[in-house]
Amino acid sequence: MIKKIFIKDFAIIREMELTLNRGLTVITGETGAGKSILLKALGFALGAKSDKTYVRSGQEQSVVEVEVEIDKNNIYRRLLSKSGRSRSFVNDKPFIESDYKSSVKVIADFHGQNEQQYILSSNTHIDFLDSFCNSKQLAKKIEYIFNHLSKTIEKLSEAIGQQKIASNQKELLKFQLNEIKSISPLDNEDLILGREFKRLNHIDELISTIQNMNQSLTEQDHSIYRQLSSTLNDLERLTNYDKELNPFMDSIKQASVAIQDASFGLLQHIESLDNDSEKIKFLEERLQAIEGLKRKYGGSIESISLFKKQAQNELEALSGLDEKIKNLEEEKIMFVSQYQKFADQLHLLRSEKAKILSKKIESEMTELNMPGSTFEINIKTKTDSESSIFHNQEKVVFGPKGYDNIEFFLSANPGESPKPLVKIASGGEVSRIMLAIKSILEKSDPVNTLIFDEIDSGISGKAAEKVALSLEALAKNKQVLCITHLPQIASKADHHIFINKKIINNKTEVIANYLNEDGRLEAIASLFSGEKISVESISTVKEFRNKVHG
Repeated sequence: MIKKIFIKDFAIIREMELTLNRGLTVITGETGAGKSILLKALGFALGAKSDKTYVRSGQEQSVVEVEVEIDKNNIYRRLLSKSGRSRSFVNDKPFIESDYKSSVKVIADFHGQNEQQYILSSNTHIDFLDSFCNSKQLAKKIEYIFNHLSKTIEKLSEAIGQQKIASNQKELLKFQLNEIKSISPLDNEDLILGREFKRLNHIDELISTIQNMNQSLTEQDHSIYRQLSSTLNDLERLTNYDKELNPFMDSIKQASVAIQDASFGLLQHIESLDNDSEKIKFLEERLQAIEGLKRKYGGSIESISLFKKQAQNELEALSGLDEKIKNLEEEKIMFVSQYQKFADQLHLLRSEKAKILSKKIESEMTELNMPGSTFEINIKTKTDSESSIFHNQEKVVFGPKGYDNIEFFLSANPGESPKPLVKIASGGEVSRIMLAIKSILEKSDPVNTLIFDEIDSGISGKAAEKVALSLEALAKNKQVLCITHLPQIASKADHHIFINKKIINNKTEVIANYLNEDGRLEAIASLFSGEKISVESISTVKEFRNKVHG
């Protein structure tokens, strides 16, 4: 239930805080005093759309906050800026609009001339009927099976689609894998062979150049080695006169030995070089083959290996499609059988209970001064040639709630054929119809707070008394808020809020107060006689209230 509402700068409401109670609370006041604005603000807090014109003149934003008791107390708050943008919060945590509206939709049910009512959405009719059928457990089974069946059908469709292209795909994968296998490049083989090919491809140049180098080092008459030997002889002779030259002589000896070693090593390297044209050809062909694979499969030997692994996995998956499809078809048959069984049970139960519920609602509407009204619960199916589920030997559309399409039909006037409830006229008549439905479904209705805006429109006398009794009965199990002009309803209330306007600092403000007993007598008297309240009218109200509560 709603425990409290706080409103700031909404329309002509500067600031208002109201604690709301259990039972039946009526809201009265003069026309234009702000009764509907109060409900408009409450509706905005509970997810309804609003317009930037509702931001109080001169203010940046409106704030509406409700404290709701369900499992625990939660604070729902919405802000409306003068630009028309709204923001929503639950316990100070920001929520996106769609999530916020989902979280508040079962808090309160508005029944007003311009409100989209929960029960006036045909999508909810199936839920109301199932609540009356007490079939929630059966409905949960169907939803569970439907979800698994849907996933199985999706997987089966995907597998069959893969199978259609599997033959060509398998041949392509086999060809690609054989192509890679026939070459089987090793890690970094392209780099290693590339260096070897480059060396062998320049072998003549290597031999010629090394031979020339060797001549310069040791073989020629004026080779570097011979020049160093001459220098060493001269230096050795000079050391007889200057011993400090000995270290330089040692260095030149080492250089001379190093040149001899290098010359010998170069000659050995020349002897090891093999101008093998066949090997060069092999290397060239091998490198071309590897480069061909690289161009096709990602540009590197690493990418070729990765492609090979993925292709092998895909080939294995395609090769196992037949078995996979067989298993999925068996799984589908199992889920279809279970779904069909439970959906048929639920259909029979709905068909049986729909007749009972229709009669109960018709009886309740008669009590609300709508005699001769006809209420029907239409249960239909839609055909689907691709469906796996049958009804009356026809393939039908099915979903998480079965294959039934439920819609309420109504004729408020004898002689007229019933029409979809969602299309009938709004106003007080609709509110009474909703009141009838709520009275029947109150135990199964998830909404704990019912709000009626001028439910008494166009009724009086006995009908008004019946409506008052129905509201009183509803309020025993629900929190009921009702704007009314009827003394019969006001007299049944557990609580009475009076709305009036005052001019404060040249601005209109809305004031809301709970009335004490004397105040209630005067307010109800004004509903009887208008603005002028006499002693006689007060006395009449006392007698009326005693009769009502007697």
